[in-house]
Amino acid sequence: MSSSSKKQQPWYKNSMVLLAFSPAFAGVLTGLTLLVVGTLNYDGTVNEDYYKEGRGINQSFEQDRLAQAKELEANLVFSENQLEMQLTGKLTPFPDQLVVLMENATRSFLDFTIPVQHLGSGRYLGNLPQKVEYDWDVKIYGPQKEWRLYNRGHFPLQQPLNLLPSNR
Repeated sequence: MSSSSKKQQPWYKNSMVLLAFSPAFAGVLTGLTLLVVGTLNYDGTVNEDYYKEGRGINQSFEQDRLAQAKELEANLVFSENQLEMQLTGKLTPFPDQLVVLMENATRSFLDFTIPVQHLGSGRYLGNLPQKVEYDWDVKIYGPQKEWRLYNRGHFPLQQPLNLLPSNR
């Protein structure tokens, strides 16, 4: 029997053809996988005023320096639906109301604020508008944004979150 009389296989059953096309198949499969993952896990856009924010970095340094000069510190305790805060430092008088900013590390559309009322002696109380989970940047500014305290917490917390001025 000669080799010309052998029955030829269809191209798709030839192992060399499959080997040649396997990088292309892998590329298409990887691309589709990345498309699906990227679509399902959209993480938002960059802040629209990032340039303005970057220019204002010196202001945040001043806020941190003033908070250090006043020896400000805040301890926050998060319960199911309330936030208790103890603010200490050289403030006379303590502000009647402050706002705690909860900024999500990756998704700005999840950010929210918690208004807290002064109960006396630096103790503040506020209601949580939603359940807090995962990583959050927690910030407190003075009434005229003259000082700032900051920390990052992984929620739910096992212990109080201590907010301090940045050491820049």
